[in-house]
Amino acid sequence: MEQITVRTERLTIFPQSAEEMSGLCRRETDPEMKRAYAEMLETMRRSPGREEWGTAWKICLKDGAVVGSCCFKGVPDPEGVVEIGYGIDEPHRCNGYATEAVAGLVKWALARDGVRCVAAQTEPGNRISRKVLLKVGFVRDGYGDEGPLYKLFR
Repeated sequence: MEQITVRTERLTIFPQSAEEMSGLCRRETDPEMKRAYAEMLETMRRSPGREEWGTAWKICLKDGAVVGSCCFKGVPDPEGVVEIGYGIDEPHRCNGYATEAVAGLVKWALARDGVRCVAAQTEPGNRISRKVLLKVGFVRDGYGDEGPLYKLFR
């Protein structure tokens, strides 16, 4: 996988390799996260040369401290839509990192050939995630299979 780094004012965001994802999968004890990492790894394997669309991306402060992660849920579809997911670790929440990371990754994604829209879903009661998406410029566009659906077009 080519070395990709997205830099924002306070963050450095970069995709993890297949080896790193395998390690995450092996070490994870939460069954839901273990399944998610295994799915990401399989997406990476099915997308040679485009692994960044399937892996977890580390969200780090400039000093290297990891504050969360994000991902794209597969390569852009035929209409040019790619879905993003994100999370900030509990001790680092309420510092604007999610908004900054999502904005940086959306900008990166929309600059890629074949991407015309970034989508995101939230759990119905997750008002903080909804607030992040609205701050970045997403607009509500119905419901997806995980909850309210938001989109941001190029």
